[in-house]
Amino acid sequence: MSMADCISIDADALVDLAGRLVRIPSVNPPGDYSAISDVLRREMEAIGLETAILEGQPGKPNVLGLLRAADAGARTILLSGHMDVVGPGDLSGWGFDPFSATVADGCLWGRGAVDMKGAIAAELAAVSAVMKTAGRLPVNVMLGATVDDETAGDMGQKYVLEAGLAGAGWPRPGLHILGEANSLNITGAFKGRIWLRVAVRGRTAHGGAPQEGVNAIDALVEYVRRLRARPSARHPLVGADTLNLGTLRGGTRVNAVADECEAELDFRFGTVPAAEAEQGLRQVMERLHEEDPSFAVHEFRVFEKRDPVNVDPAASDVRIIAGAIARVTGREPGFLGTLSAGDAYHSLRQGIPAAWVGPGDACLMHAPNERIGLDELVLAAKVYASIILAWAGVP
Repeated sequence: MSMADCISIDADALVDLAGRLVRIPSVNPPGDYSAISDVLRREMEAIGLETAILEGQPGKPNVLGLLRAADAGARTILLSGHMDVVGPGDLSGWGFDPFSATVADGCLWGRGAVDMKGAIAAELAAVSAVMKTAGRLPVNVMLGATVDDETAGDMGQKYVLEAGLAGAGWPRPGLHILGEANSLNITGAFKGRIWLRVAVRGRTAHGGAPQEGVNAIDALVEYVRRLRARPSARHPLVGADTLNLGTLRGGTRVNAVADECEAELDFRFGTVPAAEAEQGLRQVMERLHEEDPSFAVHEFRVFEKRDPVNVDPAASDVRIIAGAIARVTGREPGFLGTLSAGDAYHSLRQGIPAAWVGPGDACLMHAPNERIGLDELVLAAKVYASIILAWAGVP
C-alpha cells in the first residue's frame, strides 16, 4: 500500500473551512482582505505551517504557509488560490444568499465556492493530511492565498514571485498547482490577452444634419467591426481568437453628433505573442485612418497585456500530476486549454511549470447559484495530497 492510499481527509473540517471562507464577502473591487487573510493565516498556523504575510502594498496581504524540508536546498511545490471573488450580481438569480454558504443537495452554495475558496480549503486540508501521514517530506510544501486575481492586479501572485518570497527568505517554487476549477483535470494551455482603451474624436453638428459633422461613435464602431472581420486564428486547445467590446461611451445628447467616443476592448488569442497581437490592432487603426483621415484617434492605450503561455503536456511534472489524479479518481485526466492563465501566468512567465487542477464546474465561475459538490471537495483534497507525495517521490 502506498503512502497516498493512507491519506485520510477530515471532510467535516474541510467543508466547515470552505463555508467560513465563502461567508467572508471578499468581493473585488473593493478587495477587503482583512478578514479572510486573518482566517487563513490562523488555519495555516493551526496545522503547523510557518506563515508569512507578503504585502507589496498596504491592504494587499498575500498569505503564505510553508512546510520546510530537512534539506535547505530542497525543491518546492506551491499550491495556491486567490482570495478575491467577483460580486454576486442580481440577487434575484440566486436560490440562496450568495454569502450564506448554504449546504444543500450535496453541495456548498455561495459566491466563491468554485472560484475558488473551495479549492483553497481543499489545498489546506491536503497539506494537513500529508503532515499527519508522512510527516516532513524531502521537498518544501508551500500554500499560497493571494490577492487581486479578479482585477489582474500586480500585488498578488506577481508580487509574491517577483519580490515577496525573496524578501522573506523563502524558497522559489519548482512547481505551481493553481486550484482553478476544471473538474480535476489538468489545464495547461492559456490564451494571451490585450485590454485596450481607444478614444476617437469627431466633429459635432446638429443631430438633424449629421452629414455636417463627424460622428465619433460611428467611427469607433467601424474600427471594432473591422477588427471582428479579420481572419481568426485557432489554437487546438484554447480555440479561436475572440474580441469583446466591453465598454462604449460617447455622445452627450440625442440631437447632437457625438464628437467623442471611448471604448474598452478585450482581445484573447492563442497563437502569437502579445506584441504581435497588439501590432495587428494598431495596423487596423492605421489603415482606417489612411482611408478616412477624419478617423482621429487621440488615445490608444493597452492597459493589460499577456502572452499566451503553456506547460508542455509531455513534461515530467505534468506526467506526475496526471498519474496522481488518475490514482485518486480512477480516470485519466484531460489536458485542457482555457481563456486565461490567471495566477499561473506569472509562474509560467518565470519558467516555473504551472497548471490548473481544481474542483468544480468552470461554467459556475462568476455565475449565480455558484456551488461545489461536497464529495468533489474531499476528492480534490485527496488529489492534492497525492500530487504532493508523488512530486516528493514518496512511494
